[in-house]
Amino acid sequence: MKYIEKLLKDFQNIPQNIILHADILRRGIKLNDDLKRAGKESCQTGIATKLQYHILNQKDLPPSQFHFKSDETTVDIKVNKKSPYEIKELSSKEYHLCAGDRDFGRVRFTRRPKYADKNTSDGQECQFLLMQRGSFCLLVSPLDFCAYLKKDDACKYCILSPAMDIAIQRKIMKPIPDHKIIAEAVEIACKEDVKLRDLKLSGGALYNTKKEAEYYKSCLSAILERIDPPEEITIFSQAFDKEDQMDLKEMGATNVIFNLEVWNEQLWPKLLPGKSKAIGREEWIKRLKDAVDIFGRGHVSCSFVAGFECAPKQGFLTQEDSFNAYLTAFEFLLKRDIVPSFTIWTPYPLVGGFKEKDPPDTEWYLRLGVKHHEMLEKYDMYKSLGFPHYGVDPPTLGLYCYYCFSMQFLRDFPRLINRD
Repeated sequence: MKYIEKLLKDFQNIPQNIILHADILRRGIKLNDDLKRAGKESCQTGIATKLQYHILNQKDLPPSQFHFKSDETTVDIKVNKKSPYEIKELSSKEYHLCAGDRDFGRVRFTRRPKYADKNTSDGQECQFLLMQRGSFCLLVSPLDFCAYLKKDDACKYCILSPAMDIAIQRKIMKPIPDHKIIAEAVEIACKEDVKLRDLKLSGGALYNTKKEAEYYKSCLSAILERIDPPEEITIFSQAFDKEDQMDLKEMGATNVIFNLEVWNEQLWPKLLPGKSKAIGREEWIKRLKDAVDIFGRGHVSCSFVAGFECAPKQGFLTQEDSFNAYLTAFEFLLKRDIVPSFTIWTPYPLVGGFKEKDPPDTEWYLRLGVKHHEMLEKYDMYKSLGFPHYGVDPPTLGLYCYYCFSMQFLRDFPRLINRD
């Protein structure tokens, strides 16, 4: 509790829920019986849930995320038995976020969707084909494998690539899902209970990005044959070339997210060997700039796994050097009308032997978040992201949907500052 109180004191000029969001992403939430019970009635969808359920045999899963009742700030639930945070059911169906004796207020969960109990025509469970965030956002995966893994070229922080590979070997999932079946699942979800406003496509990686882009086009085409186009369609992938970007734009895509993940030029090929071989850092940046020409300002984003570049390993950066490098990256991207962002690095012992204590502490991330916010102010980017002023939810979703991006706390700044 002392560290939480210190954070609240040191960052008293920013809304409390931003601080809590960042600290929970860094330190997780304890899985108690109340959270297990909530999970049975709440939204648990997507490939990560499928892998936990079938590979790790984790049946008592928590909800995917929670929402503060006071302002709808939405937070990913990452379980950590050492966390000071837990969600308690203080009365029937009334849940509160607590830490020690401190009660941080009521929270809610997205209810378990009706489609979670439905199957597609080939018998697949809809809940594992779709990832739902909030009540009107869905994400689907055109590819369920990473080609880089086989040649030891996978991103050095990634746990999803080896997990998908295990699932494919056990025949739990296919490397290339049937896009018509995915489309069928989306249609079922929309008919049952999802008023779809925001569709995202993301998943997998190939050395041949032209071929990868074709899978995205195939998947999007199959979906749009079954449903009306939602107001936002976001392609969350490797950096596709200009031709493929233009094809996706013509098909209805409104946003792209091409994550560099790592900024430092020397570390980029070491930590992202597959991306380095398939595309390369300079070409990746060129394709981001091309995307601005095609999709427009406020519709192109690039994120980083913040803290990974300063992992305590030989050859990595110091925390201060890494912090300053991210500031350089943010400014570089914003000058080119690209929206920067970052996630908090979560280490996994099975990937690179990293430990829970290896990432920077929450204070470091909050300082970085404040600087990020100040830079978006400096370049007047919030208006391009749909914010007429502070203290309101964005009228458009896309890159700043606070439901879809509950794994980041950056999207809370324009919503919560000056909020009544």
